[in-house]
Amino acid sequence: MSKRHITIILLLTVILISGCREEVSSKLGGERLKFNTEEILVIKELINQNQGEYQQIKEITDKEKVDIFYKVLSKAKWEDDTGKSSYPDFMINNKYSIWRLSPDNNIRVRVNNLEKNTFLSEKDSKTIYKLIFDED
Repeated sequence: MSKRHITIILLLTVILISGCREEVSSKLGGERLKFNTEEILVIKELINQNQGEYQQIKEITDKEKVDIFYKVLSKAKWEDDTGKSSYPDFMINNKYSIWRLSPDNNIRVRVNNLEKNTFLSEKDSKTIYKLIFDED
């Protein structure tokens, strides 16, 4: 085969792969959000399911850990929240509602004032769990 044929085949392959990748990305939907980071994360846990009462269980002031939290949220794909659900398992800074989803323990996050919702990947869910429960 000539160099020209090889170049054309490689070019067509790159175009085909790029087109398929774009199609998969668009099916995932959602949008990325920008977050105003705060210096502290105040984590509250649901203690009374019937009345929606929360108790503070932790305060994260370590800048590195706070930045990790906002980095996870920033890379997530967000969609409009479509309705009511049970009280979240955790609240962070009274702005972010967090639900544990069984059996896979992935996390659903809702930005309360924007009514946006996302389901985190297994990896990002584990990252948030480590922040909340101080696991290494």
